[in-house]
Formats: sequence, structure tokens, C-alpha cells
Amino acid sequence: MKVPRKCFLLGAGGMGMAPLAMYLHGAGVDVEAFDDSFREPVRSLLEKSGVRILSEPVPSFRPDVVVRSSAIAENLPVLDQWKEQGVPVLRRGDFLAKLTAECKVLAVVGSHGKTTTAAMLAWLLRKADFPCGYLIGGLFRDPEIPPGAYSNSPWVVIEVDESDGTIDEFSPTATLCLNCDWDHTAQYSSQQGFSETLGGLFSRTESAVIIPEGDELVKLAQSSATCPTITFENSLEPGAYNSCNAAAAFAACRYLGLNPDSEDLADFPGLARRQVVLAESPDRLVLEDYAHHPTEIRAVLAEAENHFPDRRLKVVFQPHRYSRTRDLIAEFAEELSAADDLFLLPTYGAFESPDVDGSVEKMMGHLPPRLRKATRVFSHFSDLRDAIGTAPPEGDQVLFLGAGDLDRHAHAFASWQLSSGDAWRAWSDYLQTRLSKNCIVRMDEPLADKTTLRVGGSATAYAEPSCSEDLRELVDACSLFDFPFFVMGRGSNLIVPDDGFPGLALRLVGPAWREVRLVGDDTFVVEAGTKLKEICRLACEHGLAGFEFLEGIPGTLGGALRMNAGAMGGETCDLVETVTFLMPNGRVREIAGENLTVGYRLCAEAKEGIVLRARLRATGFSTKTEVRQRIDEFSKKRWASQPRESSAGCIFRNPTDDSAGRLIDHHGLKGESLGAASISNVHANFIVNQGGATADEVISLIRRVRGKVKDSTGVELQPEVTLLGKSWEEALN
Repeated sequence: MKVPRKCFLLGAGGMGMAPLAMYLHGAGVDVEAFDDSFREPVRSLLEKSGVRILSEPVPSFRPDVVVRSSAIAENLPVLDQWKEQGVPVLRRGDFLAKLTAECKVLAVVGSHGKTTTAAMLAWLLRKADFPCGYLIGGLFRDPEIPPGAYSNSPWVVIEVDESDGTIDEFSPTATLCLNCDWDHTAQYSSQQGFSETLGGLFSRTESAVIIPEGDELVKLAQSSATCPTITFENSLEPGAYNSCNAAAAFAACRYLGLNPDSEDLADFPGLARRQVVLAESPDRLVLEDYAHHPTEIRAVLAEAENHFPDRRLKVVFQPHRYSRTRDLIAEFAEELSAADDLFLLPTYGAFESPDVDGSVEKMMGHLPPRLRKATRVFSHFSDLRDAIGTAPPEGDQVLFLGAGDLDRHAHAFASWQLSSGDAWRAWSDYLQTRLSKNCIVRMDEPLADKTTLRVGGSATAYAEPSCSEDLRELVDACSLFDFPFFVMGRGSNLIVPDDGFPGLALRLVGPAWREVRLVGDDTFVVEAGTKLKEICRLACEHGLAGFEFLEGIPGTLGGALRMNAGAMGGETCDLVETVTFLMPNGRVREIAGENLTVGYRLCAEAKEGIVLRARLRATGFSTKTEVRQRIDEFSKKRWASQPRESSAGCIFRNPTDDSAGRLIDHHGLKGESLGAASISNVHANFIVNQGGATADEVISLIRRVRGKVKDSTGVELQPEVTLLGKSWEEALN
């Protein structure tokens, strides 16, 4: 196929899609990408390469082709519009095969070692100044080396994925095959089935098939080849897989007319999640590896035994995919039996539906009695950390093996070790490589000047995430280390205690959080950190009615949705078409406005999750003059009825069929003070800071007002403002 001019990538955060995005941009393609689970450093690598990252799966152009990850369902509704318009929607592998059909493709295939071998090969070619593009399914440990790069040369090295069957679409110039094991069992019913797939690929290979000596199933597949075969020496000794990968890369170089030696790999930076030492001390080694197949586990454990035969071997394992775990369950148990201590994480399903036969609990039944009795499944990092414990007198190795999200636990444990058990230091260390360079994180940060009432102490940690990926990582780190967090917005409707907040305070104040996009004649997409005043201004500019009541509410969209903020007879949730939340489990969820659980100063979903953005629809159209006139009327009414001194807004909720302000005023409490905190003479439901007030003074005044109203009327006023990190029940009783 012709190289497209414009391309939209869906599910672009994966390590197959991200290199493709970089390769395409290098080829001059205008690339936009969306994924609801981007993580660093992938996001920054894509942005640095020129790929535009989208906050919604809606490209700014009509693409020539839409490329989806195999993890994205073909029947996803968002794809329908492109299919209806005749835009091709292709899986990543299908598209890549078509895109490179006229190139000289050197395909790297096999059950194990593809990523490392392809990376070694790309490294060797780069050192030899051999012009070649490449696409590798992993990140180099050197962040300056991208996993995908385009070259004007006809040659391109591609790590070809067999997991989704798209390997059948490739017809390479040369094929480098590493091994043939039974894997991706949902795609291949047997090891023989994968061998036949390799045979089909070999038969379509034009120039040369490069295979290891001694692998009988690879040799059987090679019989289908019509081109010359090149072999390389392949040590099958356990723990020798990296040397096998290097031997394969050298063989491919020799095919291309180069003659590298071992010194050329001496400075090879290695790949993330491939035998990475995360922490090391005299008595403990913490290592992470992507091993998620019995053969790979055997290799890693054998190497660990060779390095430190006298140390206790502790293995943390997370199976990847229910189908693989189910079909290889006995083999997994057999290889893991080499561990002295085994700790398990729940099976990571990827895009598969849960299957009890592929669960980690089912696998435990195949372990020998010695391990079966002692092995547990862990869902929380703190429990896992405590179970691993300190190193015994002989020392230990703690190996984190598997795919999925195991790396979170591995890196958190390493940070805990490096921080000598200081939880906040560990939290900070854990985040060092997981946040974008524009994310601000500070410790022991004063919060008073970040609230509209201007009272209170400091937060243990404070952050301004620059994007939703930063926010996800910060919240996830708090979950791992059992720290509370709170999104402050502009700090209205909030009282910070004088002793501060023993957690993470978040503010969404960067440019990405303040974007507003008109996406229809009467609809805005508004990011969570946008000031309500700005929404009101833009609505006026476009002649859209219904937003006028937002004028003068001192907050942002996220806070307004959380409180269902309202004034002048209007409420924020009345304008909502959809809201996108970051949920506590790290998932992004979009909820239609009609499905939100809303009430007076309440949106239940916005208390559970964090608002990322919302789609707001006007109630009608009007002229700019008319909208501006209503805004001015509301503004005058607000300023005439509300104090101008520092305040947190209305302190109490209005009781049923009454007004909190009227009740307080009726009891002659206007103007009553405690220190520099005073009940406003303008509106009795406001407590203002006359200058230098403390949170204790404000809280004591709230307690006094509440008590007097209850004593005389029996009505117990309920606070509308949030007391950060504490319950009002505790503070007022």
C-alpha cells in the first residue's frame, strides 16, 4: 500500500503501536494517537518524535487509515464512523505488513527473545552505519534511543508478532527465527501449529532463512523454505538465552555483509523489563524480568542459581493471559518449584475474559506441597512487601517475573529497599522515571495560599500533573504506598487544617488541564482544570445560553462537578452530556450525564473518581449581547449578596425548605468573630478571613454557629465545605 499521509492510531500506548507511530512520523506521515492508558516514558517519546497525543479517540483530521491494536475490539463503536466513510480500519500487524510490502524486511520471529534480539540487531546495524529502519516491541534502557525509527533505506528490521495471527500477512526478504515453543495458546492449538505457521512464513521468505542449530521444530518448518538457509550456533543450556540472542543478531549481520564481534555489544544498553537489576545490596538483589512462559522462567531461575547459589531464591510471579496459564499450568508450576519462596499476583488477563482454569489460584494446586502450603496470592503491595520481608542471614534474590502490571510492584519494592523503609522517600523514588518532565512534585508544601479561604498547614506531598498520565501515576503510587490524596482544584469550598494534610495534594493547573474545544454548534469539551469563568466567557463569545450562572463561582470544572456547584437556579450537572473520570482502579470511564447520580451539592461519581474532562451542551442559542447581559446581571447580584473577603464559599448546606444563611442571620450571628475569622455581615452563610485567621478559628466558629442554631431550632446544619483529610463529625463533636 502507499504510505498514508494521515494516520490515526488507536491503542497507541502499547509496545507494538508506539514504535509504529514513531516509524510513521519519521516517514513523513501526519500521526495522531489515542490510548486511555498511556504511561511514561512512552507518551513523552511519542510527543518528542512529533506524534500528536489525543485526550479523546477523535482525530482532528479525516485519516487515510485507522490502525488499531489487537487489544482493541474490531466492533468498538468509535470505529464505526470510519468504516462508514470507507476509511480502512486495520490491525497493527495487517497494516505493517501492507506498509512494508515493498521494503526489504528482515523479520525477527520466534516464541522467545524476539525483542532483545531485534534490539541487539538494530544496535549493531546502527554502530556499523548500516542504513536501516526498525520497529522493536520494547524500550531501550537508554531513553534517548527510540523503539521505532524510519530510514530512507529499503531495509527495515521488524519484530513480527505471532500472537494475533498477523504473522501470516508478512512476506519478508529474510527471516531470523529464534525458536519454536508452544505459546499464545488461544491462537495456536499446539506447538506443531506454530511450527506450521513458521513454515508458511519461511515459504514466503525471499532471500534467506536464518535459524538456530538443534531446534527440531524450527528445522521442520525450514523444510518449507525455497530460499537458502543460514544456521547459527544456539546454546540450549539454561540461562544462556542472552548469548543465543546475540548469536542470532550476529548471524543476521553476517547475512547483511557485516562482521561484528562481541565487543560491539559491550555497550548495548539493554531493554527495560529484561533482566534489570532494580536494587542491590550486600545481602539482597532485586531483579525484574519479562519472563512469562515456562521456558523463560526456567532460564531466568537457572541464571539466578548460577550467580548466587547460596542465596535464598524468592520469586514474585504474575501470569499473563488466562489462556496461556490454563494451557501451560503444569509447566508453570514445575518451573516455579525451583523457588525457595513463591509469591503470586492475580493473572493479568490482557484483553481476555476471566477464566477460573487460567487463574493463579488454579495454578497453586499444581505446586509441590512444600510451596503449596506457603504460597499466597497478593493484591496489595504493602501485603506483598511485608510477606517478602527482610533478607535472611545468607542473603536472598527477589525476582519479579511476568508481564502485565507486575512492574509496579517490582519498582515499588525496589524503591522501598533503596529508601530503607522510609515510605515517602520510597514513593518519591518510585515516581522518578514515571512522570513527565513537566510534572511538578514538591514535599512539605504550604496549602493556605492555594485555597480561597487562605488558612491551613502543609501537605506532605504536592503535585501538579501535566497530563492525565501523570495524574494516573501519582494516584497509583499513592494506592501502592497506602497514602491518601485529594484533588484541590482552585481550593474553594475547602478548609485545610492547621496541622496540614498527611497525603498528596493535587492541583490540575497546567495548560493541558485548561483546554476548551468547541466540538459542535452548541457543545464544548472542557478539561477539568478550566476555570468556570473561562467557560462562561467562551459561551458568551459563541452565543451559547445556559452557562451564565457559572460567572463568579470561584472554581474549576472538576470541583464544580464534584460539588454539582450551582447558583442563580442553575447547577453544573444540568449542562453535562458526558463526563470522563479516572477511576480508583486506574481505568478511564466515560459516563453520560443522564446516568450520573446527582443531587444538591452532590455528584456521587465525581466523589469516587477524578474528573478528567466533560462534554457540556448549551441549553440554547442567543446573541452575544443577550448572553453578556445575563452574565452581568448574575455578576451584580452575586457581588451584592456575597462578601469580597477571602472565604471558602457557603459553609453549610441549605436544610430542606429553608436557608442556612437565613437561620444564622435570624439568630443574630452576623459579624460574630473568633480571632480573625468572622461571620460575614453580607451573607451569614459565609465565614471570611479578615487577615491572619487560622483553620482552628474557622472550625471553632463553625462549631459555635452550628450549636446555637441547633439549640434554638433543633436543625443541625451540615457543612457544605470539605475539611481536608478529616471528617466533620470528628471536628465538630
